Amino acid sequence: MLLKQEEELRITQQPESVSAMEGDTVELKCKAVSFPYPRYQWYHGNQEITMGTDSVLRIEEVHPENAGQYICRIHKVSSRDPKKPQSYVFTEWAQLTVIAAANASTQYDDPPHIAVQPSPVRVAMNRPVTLSCAARGKPAPFYQWYKDNTLLQGETRREIYYDQAKASDQGVYTCRVWNRIGEVWSQGAQVSVEVPAVTQSCAPGIPEIVMPPVSGDCVLGGTAKFICEARGHGQLIYQWYRDGRPVPGGDRSVLWIPQVTLDVLGSYQCRVSNTAGDVMSKPVWLKLPEGKIGSDPEKPVERYFATDKVALVIGNQFYRNQDNLEASINDAYTLSNILRNQLDFKVVALTNLDLQDMTNAVQAFCELLDEGVYGVFYYGGHGYENRGQQFMMPVDVPVTYRASDCVCAQMVLKKMQEKSTGLNLLLLDMCRMRNKDCSLPPSEDWDIDRPRGNVVFGFATCSNAEAFEVQGERNGIFMSYLKRHITQPLRVTHMLEQVQQGVGQDPQASHVQFPQIVSCLREERTLRDPISFQGHTQEFRVRNQRWAAAHELPEAINICFQSCGVHVKLGFFAEFSNVMVMYLTVLDLGKTQQCLPSLRDFPPGVEIDVKFSNKDKVEDIGCCSNILTHFPNPPKDPHRVFTRVMDIQKIRGNNLELSLFLEYTIDGKQLQESHPILIPKPLVSKMPIWQNPLPPRPLPQHLYPEAGFANPSFQQYPPQQYPPQYYPPPEFQLGPRIARESEYDFDDKLGDLNLNT
Repeated sequence: MLLKQEEELRITQQPESVSAMEGDTVELKCKAVSFPYPRYQWYHGNQEITMGTDSVLRIEEVHPENAGQYICRIHKVSSRDPKKPQSYVFTEWAQLTVIAAANASTQYDDPPHIAVQPSPVRVAMNRPVTLSCAARGKPAPFYQWYKDNTLLQGETRREIYYDQAKASDQGVYTCRVWNRIGEVWSQGAQVSVEVPAVTQSCAPGIPEIVMPPVSGDCVLGGTAKFICEARGHGQLIYQWYRDGRPVPGGDRSVLWIPQVTLDVLGSYQCRVSNTAGDVMSKPVWLKLPEGKIGSDPEKPVERYFATDKVALVIGNQFYRNQDNLEASINDAYTLSNILRNQLDFKVVALTNLDLQDMTNAVQAFCELLDEGVYGVFYYGGHGYENRGQQFMMPVDVPVTYRASDCVCAQMVLKKMQEKSTGLNLLLLDMCRMRNKDCSLPPSEDWDIDRPRGNVVFGFATCSNAEAFEVQGERNGIFMSYLKRHITQPLRVTHMLEQVQQGVGQDPQASHVQFPQIVSCLREERTLRDPISFQGHTQEFRVRNQRWAAAHELPEAINICFQSCGVHVKLGFFAEFSNVMVMYLTVLDLGKTQQCLPSLRDFPPGVEIDVKFSNKDKVEDIGCCSNILTHFPNPPKDPHRVFTRVMDIQKIRGNNLELSLFLEYTIDGKQLQESHPILIPKPLVSKMPIWQNPLPPRPLPQHLYPEAGFANPSFQQYPPQQYPPQYYPPPEFQLGPRIARESEYDFDDKLGDLNLNT
């Protein structure tokens, strides 16, 4: 659900008039705020600009005919009644003046010349260092930095910046500057990195921790103490952190906690700094002993271990026949990173799965489980509940949906339990309203044969209620609090109680969303329990190999276009287990004055949104914002483009086949050529379950126009049509049901709240 009141349309940035040389690139910008989101249409005089439907109007290589007045119409539709007339406003006029090349001063027709030379720099180790080179020329020049005559890949801007200088950064730096008229090299600039003087009592440079803090058990109402001792040059400054946040008053080497409460439990680290830099201790934990909530220190404590930890995280956001959600993908990204990086889980994180892919994902997940393994299953997306069973909706769910169109959470639990797991945690971040269009057939019975007292359900909301997202927030309400508490060393149910309490105190959600915990957990198990695979070594190794193979990225590929001498590097980054970012970097322009690479001709099934492909800024391809930190160079680079590839589990064959397309300019001529690319199957596309997928399930009979009110079953599909190993299991057989129109209207129930269900 999206919790957001309708907002009036309001312009926050007007376009500005601009003058430009003929051949330059010009951008006119405007910005507005509203809900639903504003839409844009640019005009040149009274003429509508066909491609001018973004807040930024970009004109490449302006000509005199581009001169004139520009204006943008900004409009929105009503969220409650799309049939109502649109509301719109116009920006102010902006004048574009184009200076013809014939009227320009001669400096614009010259090869580039350097106006600002890079200067020698002497810097202390671990301090920032910047080198600058600025040049003029027509057309605008390109830059490429070199160190000791060696090309520095990715350093193609006017400035080169290192946030922490290292000894290896010493050397002579030069910059090559060129355009289609000619080229010039800057003077050399020596970078010297100074190592701090050595004292008798400490090593040079940043502080060194000589006595790190250690984890400890505690009792409620008791005291606790952490000690971190360090040595280093000059005055040392200490700062303690709990769960990533500074501890008030924690500015000494000893952190004293006078009274232990549930609020002070968690992960602790100490940062020690001096003038040369800082160092962070490894995280340690203050926790209650397993099986102990009171203050009886004499009672023996039983420790619990996992033979391994495996998680399946699914975020469904973009639906074909339902309203899209806002935060499901970000929620999945947030949780998968916490589980993998802080809780030692092997995570399979997938987004926007259809019914077949969700079924495959559950099967692949359960194949990684085994005796004593901790299994975590998370789903964020649309869903509903009938007769105590929860149904998760894939992205291809029809307009009128039933149990057979969805994946049942109790089916997932049953399959997990069959593996004799040590802990099963199912987190369902979805609505639980009743679907009156759905009646459960008797054959879909997911009762557990032998309960083991190891199951916890964490629901984002209670039965017959919705789960919400807040407009403008990165995460949904449930995930906003789950991410704060899931790393705590608490019994799983106690951790979820902290989440429950947080949502209950949220000013926007406390009156509409009510998280629920259902558990039969009999032991004091936490998600922080250590892994011990003693007695399960072979299974652990096999699981490691299978999981690693399913998350292996292709090696970077270097492509050379012989005709023009352009060298392009194709790199890869995994956003999710089924979503990959491919980025192209121009390493050498060769004989060209400028060039633009792009990826094209992707195979059917693989999802490529043209709005999110071949962009020069990674934030423009629709990724989760956190991945920006994985690209060290500035996000906008004239020689780098990004493409987001989704649904890679649908790759068929042994390779991903596509084309690298290159547009370039030589001696004023616009040319283009392409190069075929063959990439080994990446990430989960290599898993056997997707290499040999289960056959499509028969279309539910209520979706056939001639079906009427017949009761569909697999009797219409003889068993011999399926290979024996792929014959649908009993849980997928469709029982009797009746097709009818839905009797429930979410919008009528929620009144004036603007909600997407």
